[in-house]
Amino acid sequence: MRVEFVFIPLDGEEPDHGLAFEMPGIPQKGDHVTITRPGQAGAASFIVRRIHWTLDYPGPAMARCGARPVIGTTTAAIVECEFEPGPFSFEEHKPAPAHP
Repeated sequence: MRVEFVFIPLDGEEPDHGLAFEMPGIPQKGDHVTITRPGQAGAASFIVRRIHWTLDYPGPAMARCGARPVIGTTTAAIVECEFEPGPFSFEEHKPAPAHP
């Protein structure tokens, strides 16, 4: 299933980018997701916060009992994540050192 990840910046601004993946399932709220890329040292780590589903129902009314069933489809699954800095994070994802 195609899953699109949307990343919420640490400062709470609107999502600035997303990445799409073919996956065997949908990550759930609280799951940790790590994304690596070729040629880059480190990884991007996230925690899933919300899942947004977009569904398409082909009929104007609900299917009735005994009638031929009408089945809708999943149009999109968007997984909203927040950055979760970790020991193998890209340098730009690590928290700034505290100043004394």
